[in-house]
Amino acid sequence: MKTKVYLLPGTMCNKRLWHKLIACAEANFEFIHIPIPANKDIKQIAQWLNSYLIEDKVCLLGFSLGGYIASYFAVKYPHRIKQLLVVGNSPCRLSNQEVTQRQQLLNFVSTNKYKGVSHQRASQLLDSNNDELEHINTIQQMDAELGVDELVSQMTYTTERDDLLEPLSQLKNKITFYYSEQDPLINLAWLQQLADSNTHCRLVVSNGNGHMLPLEKPEALAQIMSQTFGRVSLCSVR
Repeated sequence: MKTKVYLLPGTMCNKRLWHKLIACAEANFEFIHIPIPANKDIKQIAQWLNSYLIEDKVCLLGFSLGGYIASYFAVKYPHRIKQLLVVGNSPCRLSNQEVTQRQQLLNFVSTNKYKGVSHQRASQLLDSNNDELEHINTIQQMDAELGVDELVSQMTYTTERDDLLEPLSQLKNKITFYYSEQDPLINLAWLQQLADSNTHCRLVVSNGNGHMLPLEKPEALAQIMSQTFGRVSLCSVR
């Protein structure tokens, strides 16, 4: 019997985010993609998720924004979590720089026609040694499919975030964080502080600076899933 894993995507990501991971790990896992509901803040999304999930306890994988949502859900509804895997996220407040960039984007969109995420911006989310055109195309396609209304919703409602260090430090559920060691969107010191304060927390660090790990390193992610959710992976780690 396959292990069911619920998937929460990142900002302006849809089910295309997972296609390489699913191809690699579908022999062992049943994947359920959960689109982030529009026009809800983090608290409201967590409440919605609590109603949406059928099982009493679930295996939850969240990437980037989805990783923050998964972490927030875990501290608010710990009895609903069987295992938790957070990819490409440190569940703390966004930096002042990122908050400013998001507000600037909202201001731009309100007065200009949004033409989609640029090639340059998509490339910045990938490892500097591995910015493959295929990955850039996938990022741009997801952004185009979700559209400007979804962008405005996510920028408006999910920018304000609590620092979850204290509640995650007290969490008894096992939680794994997987991220790139030079990802500029990750607060490395924050994650290390969490790991030092909670023995149930495990940090798995990838080399490079890529943020889009489900696209760039699906084999490695499949192996980490197997370790986290208790399945033997059929994929080799590259």
